[in-house]
Amino acid sequence: MKSRNCIFLCIAVILFFSCIKKKENPDIKTNNNSVSDESADEKEAMKEFIYNNDQYFQETDSEIVFIEKANFGIPGGENWIVKLNSMHILIYVINGDKIEEDYYGTGSGQYFVDQYLDEISVYDIMRDIPGTHIPDGSFSFGDFNGDGIDEMFRYLYVHELGHNIDIFHYDPQKKEFMLCRIPYKIIDSNNGPAPVEFTTYKGMYGFKVYYSENDKWIFYTWDAGHKKYIEVGEVVD
Repeated sequence: MKSRNCIFLCIAVILFFSCIKKKENPDIKTNNNSVSDESADEKEAMKEFIYNNDQYFQETDSEIVFIEKANFGIPGGENWIVKLNSMHILIYVINGDKIEEDYYGTGSGQYFVDQYLDEISVYDIMRDIPGTHIPDGSFSFGDFNGDGIDEMFRYLYVHELGHNIDIFHYDPQKKEFMLCRIPYKIIDSNNGPAPVEFTTYKGMYGFKVYYSENDKWIFYTWDAGHKKYIEVGEVVD
């Protein structure tokens, strides 16, 4: 198993609840509860499996505060995304009773680390970001480019680097996660709007970013041939 750097300060364990809409038909209600229970049981079982099979948890006091099955296109087993109380994000590939692989960053050394939203903006800039939002942070995962494979999105602020968004995707040829990093500027930290919006522009689906260097909205879209996001240009209404 790959070694890891020391983990950041622990945060409170997040309770994840699943809400089930009430149905008039008692049979349907029972079926919905059964599906929900099965999903929750699977997550709990997988959490315990990781605790017992990843030596890292035997050597630290880290806890899993979020776990969900995903599809990052990593072969060899089921893909699971996990968040620790240290704010680190881990990606596991699990085949039966074996952890085939785990990822906690890119080949270039960028870690999957979540960040508190209030470190970036008082305004909820995650509100309209698509995908599954991981609670209490600035991380989301889902199929952002329409290729059927999940990617990861995050807002990131580092004093030396400023404000950036990162989009991670798994490259099966390189067998590692690749990173698209784009700087952005907070428009209004209290009232918004958010500096990133996923939208369709000139028939292309992608996202626009309020760019920090020229105070303009710049549009990006996924280039399937080159397997990366490319800059289209300024968004003109």
